[in-house]
Amino acid sequence: MWAKIKWLFRALVKVLNVIRVLITTLLLLIIVSFGFILFGSDENTQPLPDKAALTLALSGPLLEQEAQASPKRMAEKWLSGDNTPPPMTLSQIKTALDMARTDDRIQVLVLQLQNMTESSITKLDEVGTAIEQFKTSGKTVYAIGDYYSQGQYYLAAHADEILLNPAGGVSIQGLGVYRLHYKSAFERFNITPHVFRVGTYKSFVEPYIRDDMSEESREDTQLWLGQLWQHYQDTIAKLRNIPTDHISPTKEQMLSRFAKVNGDPAQYALEQGLVDRLATRSDMLQTVAEQVGWNSQTNQYMSLDVATYLARTQAAIKPTANTIPAVGIITASGAIMSADTATPNSINDEHLTQLINEARLDDQIKALVLRVDSPGGSAFAAEQIRSSLLNFKASGKPLVISMGSTAASGGYWIAADADKIYASPTTLTGSIGVFGLFLTFEEALQKVGLNTDGVGTTDFVGAGITTGLPDHVKDMIQMSVEHTYGQFVSIVAKGRDMQPAQVERVAQGHVWTGQMALELGLVDELGNIDDALVGAALLANLGEFDVKPVKLPMSAKDKLLAQFMGDSTVLSDIAMAALPQALRPAALLVQQEVSSLGQFSDVRGQYVLCVPCQGF
Repeated sequence: MWAKIKWLFRALVKVLNVIRVLITTLLLLIIVSFGFILFGSDENTQPLPDKAALTLALSGPLLEQEAQASPKRMAEKWLSGDNTPPPMTLSQIKTALDMARTDDRIQVLVLQLQNMTESSITKLDEVGTAIEQFKTSGKTVYAIGDYYSQGQYYLAAHADEILLNPAGGVSIQGLGVYRLHYKSAFERFNITPHVFRVGTYKSFVEPYIRDDMSEESREDTQLWLGQLWQHYQDTIAKLRNIPTDHISPTKEQMLSRFAKVNGDPAQYALEQGLVDRLATRSDMLQTVAEQVGWNSQTNQYMSLDVATYLARTQAAIKPTANTIPAVGIITASGAIMSADTATPNSINDEHLTQLINEARLDDQIKALVLRVDSPGGSAFAAEQIRSSLLNFKASGKPLVISMGSTAASGGYWIAADADKIYASPTTLTGSIGVFGLFLTFEEALQKVGLNTDGVGTTDFVGAGITTGLPDHVKDMIQMSVEHTYGQFVSIVAKGRDMQPAQVERVAQGHVWTGQMALELGLVDELGNIDDALVGAALLANLGEFDVKPVKLPMSAKDKLLAQFMGDSTVLSDIAMAALPQALRPAALLVQQEVSSLGQFSDVRGQYVLCVPCQGF
């Protein structure tokens, strides 16, 4: 009787859940449909003005690949009052700037970076190169802003003139890696960490077994941080023609100079040559309007945002049948995870394998560039991807890797077999090491009077989070981790035509910048995605070639699901916004730590992951 009642209630709950999802989806569809009817227009088909400024208004981080713009997310953004434009991809920005360079209607480029969050130096360098190329047209580039963070200023430094609000400032602090350490907290709450690793410098697991950074980790991190920071200073010093101590002064220099301007951050930035002029918001708009005219409807200078400019110009281009040989391009961005646990912002091994197979079977594609921007992740998932890349190479088509901000650990695992590897000087790569991590709670449960007991047929039954790990299980896990590390070293040795002993000298979890990796033989050339595409075409003996993004054909059902169940971070943003301002930095730090733990999905509990590399 009770079993039938339980079954009835469970069935009722499932039915109610299905009804709830259907009603929610229907409501969202109605809201979005009305939105398109009320606010939609044929704006993208309207002609461009005869004279305008192209405004590069960046929000959020710079993306390697376009985020899924689902009606669900659009509705959530509308409900939350979030009217900021979606983050842009490097490809969109570079395409727009290249088109605007030779477009007589675009007179000026304006950088509005107020809403851009911190992005890696590598991505900022790619946008910076596109801005410098735009400047070859002789057109002026302005940067306008109330305030410039470190990353925003690095991009603004490419402008011909940087304007700063008199009430604002420029914040340049430096680079650092700081992580929470849990050893004492684990001891207090009787949580037992079980760590297995190979690689002296494989520091990801240190916070679980220490209360501070080890000397090996400190030495390794300081090495690559120092190189990135030197690159930051050298780039700005060259662009602004100022000494590096105006960018990164000593504390004595900073205090002395700050005192001379009576503690005024904006005046300090002007005195140090970081900006060209202090101007109110109104003055900034008028400065640009002097060159392109004033738009009385929008009450600002004649402006086109990048999304509108791309949509209108590309809509005017009539598609034609393309039979030119192509270099395929696939972007692999995020942590490497297995298909059953992958998140929208990660590399799904099954999905990536399907894309690689699609490129292999496409007769138009004669070579493939895989753009890798990943700190690694699951060793099992990385090996599935590598296996599919080997199948691609077996077809006779060249494989080229273009490393983005990070191609470390598992990111390097999938790159090592390529015919050619390109990296930027500031790419973080290497981190050839393996670790396993398990947390058990047997002591914590005993403290509150909960004890686990039972019997099993072998010595390997019963080990788990409530019972702990016996020594013989620990020994087996450590041997398995060592085997995976040996496999990693062998993959690199074979792929890079090195001896295992040579690989060992650059392995052990060491993180290298692209510049160092070139000297050590881990990459072949320094260059960006465009260099990699040209390199792939040369390997395939192509003259004229097209660039073809590799995509999978989608059924109507798949498209509908992708639209309505697309990635959404808006609800978490709303929760963050509900916190007091003073608590948000701490909440963000905890959110990042929890997010990193979410990457632990390997079927064998083994990871080739470089978490400190993320964000650089």
